[in-house]
Amino acid sequence: MANVSPSVTEPNNREDLTTRRIRVFARTYGTNALYLAYHAAFPLTITSDLLYCLRENFVPDVPWYAVADVLLSGLCQPVGYDLYEMEGKTRDGLLRSLCNQFGEQRLKELANFMSQYIASRLQFENNDRALVFGQRPEWTALAYLSSDQQEVINIIKQELQRLTVATDTKERIRWAALVESYADLLSSKGFEPLLLELSQQTLDGEPIQDEEEKAIAAATGVSLQPFEFDVATVTPEDEPIEELQIFEFETVTVDAHGQIINKEVNQAFYFVELLGGVETSSTSNYGQIQQTSQLEQELDNLQPEQEAPAALRIEMVAIPGGSFEMGSPANELERHDDENPQHTVTVQPFFLAKYPVTQEQWRFVAHLPQVNRELDQDPSNFKGGNRPVESVSWYDAVEFCDRLSKFTGRPYTLPTEAEWEYACRAGTTTPFHFGKTITSELANYDASHTYDAGVKGTYREETTVVGSFGVANAFGLYDMHGNVWEWCLDDWHNNYESAPTNGSPWFDDNDNLSQKQGDAVLRGGSWINYPENCRSASRNSNDTRDNRYSNVGFRIVCAAGRIL
Repeated sequence: MANVSPSVTEPNNREDLTTRRIRVFARTYGTNALYLAYHAAFPLTITSDLLYCLRENFVPDVPWYAVADVLLSGLCQPVGYDLYEMEGKTRDGLLRSLCNQFGEQRLKELANFMSQYIASRLQFENNDRALVFGQRPEWTALAYLSSDQQEVINIIKQELQRLTVATDTKERIRWAALVESYADLLSSKGFEPLLLELSQQTLDGEPIQDEEEKAIAAATGVSLQPFEFDVATVTPEDEPIEELQIFEFETVTVDAHGQIINKEVNQAFYFVELLGGVETSSTSNYGQIQQTSQLEQELDNLQPEQEAPAALRIEMVAIPGGSFEMGSPANELERHDDENPQHTVTVQPFFLAKYPVTQEQWRFVAHLPQVNRELDQDPSNFKGGNRPVESVSWYDAVEFCDRLSKFTGRPYTLPTEAEWEYACRAGTTTPFHFGKTITSELANYDASHTYDAGVKGTYREETTVVGSFGVANAFGLYDMHGNVWEWCLDDWHNNYESAPTNGSPWFDDNDNLSQKQGDAVLRGGSWINYPENCRSASRNSNDTRDNRYSNVGFRIVCAAGRIL
């Protein structure tokens, strides 16, 4: 999708992922939890026991449940039962902040603590050396102290000399993994040739050949001896991406009478845009958060006065790219001329919100700093935190996207009309993604009227909680038919003559969104509309972009692909 909003942050102007990850953690869990995360960044591998000990010895004022916040947040990744690790750049960023907050002496204190902790808990072999993680925790501390560079060199030199005469191949491999873990950190302090060049030659069993390597070898006094073993090499991207999660959902297909003729359970990928609060293990309309290890019971046993607010999140579903026939075929019942001519459109991958924007999501973003216009913090006629926000204009929806973009560092906008229909159809060619008709058990619309051979049902006369019908389309999107009309980015056109075929927004004049005039497109139908207006191909304009009605809301697109 084209970048059409000057207020959307370009990827090359965004803060790096490490900075964003730490900022989001601090915003979500607070300063105390962040202080604990600073200290958690010191070890290579973290356990809940170790983190409790770090809290007790260095930041005792931090509440005990901050241990769960650190381990179950995006800062850490589980690598085994009650074992967690941090990505190298994240660890590096946290340790720099630790120095700034607590001083460089704290790193040396952490090094001493880690040595004692390892000595008291791990098995030993070969002169009382620890078997696993953290054989040289003081490397981390010393690497941050410029006055101690020679001390670091001497420590690594001694370790290399010991390893070159050792016969234990497993220990050499363990040491190589340790070097790899510290590489980002130490290379920033000028030790890259010593660590990467020399250790790689050691692993490859090759003698040092060129002059620079000879000089390094002479400086460290190391004599390398070859040995053979298998090793796997992982080459990371320049900037790691946040992993997509998988969720399951149910889809149904109905016949012309509205009878369900097929049910399926499907899966899709999504990412969570966390706005505020604390992620817990509870299941809600917004999916499941999986807990790990003994922290499950501790989180479940939080006393009411200690419970943090539930997470406020927007779930963004991955929509695969592809081609489809946009518009309605000539034989579709109750079609309109503005759905002509049916034409092939190719859409690039994007992320679309699983649900229309809710009132609680709206309130959070409405409190963020203004970009172009003020926002009413509670505009909706039908109140309810998990009901869709409505009575918002197209300009309001664009302002929401602009504020969210600045807050998250990701480019959010409204979907183009082509993206919306492509996402709604999810590979279907029938009038509804459910099939040939629609029923009030599947969607919220004026079911006192029918479509095709369908049956009458409940006319609710108000909005419903998003996702409350429990069925999605094949992409994993809910409420695409009915509930509220959804704003699209495009200018309104009376038909598809000369429409773009690449999924981009169709604008008549300027693409400065805050200054656009005229009508915009609405899609999906609403609680007050007949079923014909809820078809996948149905289109509507709402007079002008600044109108606000109780049956009009929106959902959002993240147009940055997997740049997360």
